[in-house]
Amino acid sequence: MHSHKQNFIFKPPKRKLPEHLSFLGNVLVVSLRLLPYLFILFICLIVCLLIIVAAGVVPHYASLKNVYVEAQLGQQHMLTAEAQVREYEFAKAETELQLAKESFVEAQKSLAVVDDSFLMKSSYLRNQYDVASDVLFIGEELANSVNGLCVIGARAMDAVSDKNMSFEKIDATTKGELLAVLISSMNELKDVRRNIGIVGEKLREINTKQPLFIFDKVVDPLQAKIPQIEKAFDASLSFLRALPWLTGYPEEKTYLFILENNREMRPAGGFIGTYGIFQVANAEIKNFYTDNSYNLDVKVKDTQKIPAPKPMEKYMAQPNWFFRDSNWWPDWPTSAEKIAWFYDQEGGTEKLDGVIAITPTVIEQLLGFLGEFEIGGLKFNQQNFWEQLQYQVEYGYYKQGIDAADRKDIIGDLSREMIKRLYSYPISQWPALIDTISKSVKEKHILIYFFDPLAQSVSVENGWAGEVKPNPGDYVMLVDANLAALKTDSVMARTMVYNLHENKDGAVLAETRVNYQNMGTFTWKTTRYRSYTRLYVPEGSQLISVEAGGKVYKPEDVDTVNEFGKTSYAVFFEVEPQTSKEVVWKYQLPNSIVEQIKNGEYQLLVQKQPGIEKMNLQLNLNFSTEVRDLGVEEQLNALDISKKAKKQESKQIVKQATVLRQDQEYSVWFNAKK
Repeated sequence: MHSHKQNFIFKPPKRKLPEHLSFLGNVLVVSLRLLPYLFILFICLIVCLLIIVAAGVVPHYASLKNVYVEAQLGQQHMLTAEAQVREYEFAKAETELQLAKESFVEAQKSLAVVDDSFLMKSSYLRNQYDVASDVLFIGEELANSVNGLCVIGARAMDAVSDKNMSFEKIDATTKGELLAVLISSMNELKDVRRNIGIVGEKLREINTKQPLFIFDKVVDPLQAKIPQIEKAFDASLSFLRALPWLTGYPEEKTYLFILENNREMRPAGGFIGTYGIFQVANAEIKNFYTDNSYNLDVKVKDTQKIPAPKPMEKYMAQPNWFFRDSNWWPDWPTSAEKIAWFYDQEGGTEKLDGVIAITPTVIEQLLGFLGEFEIGGLKFNQQNFWEQLQYQVEYGYYKQGIDAADRKDIIGDLSREMIKRLYSYPISQWPALIDTISKSVKEKHILIYFFDPLAQSVSVENGWAGEVKPNPGDYVMLVDANLAALKTDSVMARTMVYNLHENKDGAVLAETRVNYQNMGTFTWKTTRYRSYTRLYVPEGSQLISVEAGGKVYKPEDVDTVNEFGKTSYAVFFEVEPQTSKEVVWKYQLPNSIVEQIKNGEYQLLVQKQPGIEKMNLQLNLNFSTEVRDLGVEEQLNALDISKKAKKQESKQIVKQATVLRQDQEYSVWFNAKK
């Protein structure tokens, strides 16, 4: 049953029935889209072979013609299968894929006839023949692999019976059957993943055979897409491993739910204004209760004497520590454990399986998918959600005569309506929802922590964990903690400039400059910005100086801490409304970074704080060694990222500008010194 108390959301969007049907459809479609490239390649192949015919291969004309005909048939069957997959008609797609496979096999047989031609004595022509044979093999393997996915998809659809069926119309027994199908499909998916890996190896082998330029237009796109499919399979397999914990199958699970207000930043995502408990079994929410966090803290405010972190005591005049402030670390696993501990200390009785947090940004994105809602005479949509809700829980409730303890009940009313509409959506409309959820996870607006070690390892693999990541190379993470600055993060803009250079003594010096712009005014929700800010850098770095607005901090005013395998330098500063302030950290990187550069490689991981929506990022990397190559590793497909960093004419400087919405990794490789 759903409690009237602030039924916030959101586990329903994460119910995995539609997600995995969506996954199967998406992977199938991506895979099938590769086949038109194969068809073009077959045409190029025939043109080349016809030229060879003029040199004396007329006896093989019939075989070559059959290669062309069978390749055409295979391509047509794949296109038909693609259309059927889009309609979730997996059984029909299976038939088409089997026919496609047979066509590719026949094409290979016909091509093999040319193998004994005298022209194959030429190593160059032999290579081209091998390339053509490899591509036909790839076509066969892709058809076979996608067919394996269709078998799983067909079993899943047999359980659901109708792609237009909504979540609310699927009974508990059917949900259990579907979950059993998905979980039991892991071994089959592993087999498909191995086959896709073989395809990837074949593509890499093609490059060693000096293929004709006409092959490049086909092979290059294939080589770009196959790794994407491999990653999709890896993510799916990891997800399936976590399915029992996420869906409560076969055993019911209980989670502590946290709403972090990222307009009032705290290290792990935002101020904890709302908490809740939800229980899930067989992908159904059995109970969902949420409440104002202050209602939990007020019960122990006179008896709980847990010392607050020193910055809270100093800058907020708050000597004691409570549940609402327990997410003090940017490492979500660490904060999640402390949140659960405080919940237990303040009266929580449930045996928890994990802690899941979201920010209001998630709600806004969901409203973009679900549309507008009217609750208690107030309209909520993607554009006005936060402003409307914030005013209601700060002032509107009082004008309506609502008790302060119940002022956030409107969230429960909204959540019930969102869940109701969500459950009424047919499965065929859920892929867009899955995209919305995935975006929130990638940008660390959804954080998941499991107490079970196996489940937690899966959370880390999938990028759900929000942990401070281990990294052997260079590292930067900016972490703000809004201390008594209302909701001023809603009007703050941040720009980080990271400068690096090697001095004449061989030391590597770093400078991180962060400009904070307060675009607000003095209102009921915004004021001067007050932040206790930590900069995490490689462990063993040596601080040179920190300054804010031109004022240099004394060493005793900089808090230096080693944690999470990093070193952090923390300072407190204020930014008045309609002004900006630049905070600058200068430090020397440890010798391990120096040695890596000497060994020909430099790596930089920039992590985004959970809850921050975006931050401008500029890199200026000045090396003493000539740069050979650059790489930008998109952490979970980061948005707004330029694909290639710029290498300057000096060949020793790398510059990059982007909007950081999620973790980003950079690699630089150097030429050997002469």
